[in-house]
Amino acid sequence: MTHEEIIKEIKELPLNGRLMVLDAISESVREEEQPPKNRVSVVDQLWGIAKPDGPLPSDEELKEDYIRYLTEKYS
Repeated sequence: MTHEEIIKEIKELPLNGRLMVLDAISESVREEEQPPKNRVSVVDQLWGIAKPDGPLPSDEELKEDYIRYLTEKYS
């Protein structure tokens, strides 16, 4: 089947059928574009990026900071 014949057949399908063909083609392309398996994941690269320098604040300190923030914001 030629490229033109495939396009002609797809255009004759109902909308649902065309969407299914679109999904199948997208999945096929996505599978081919997958990165090599030996790459390090983004999660592993970013592990610990948000870790604070000192100890974590207590729940009470967090509540006080939030109340202070809201007071400054709305006063």
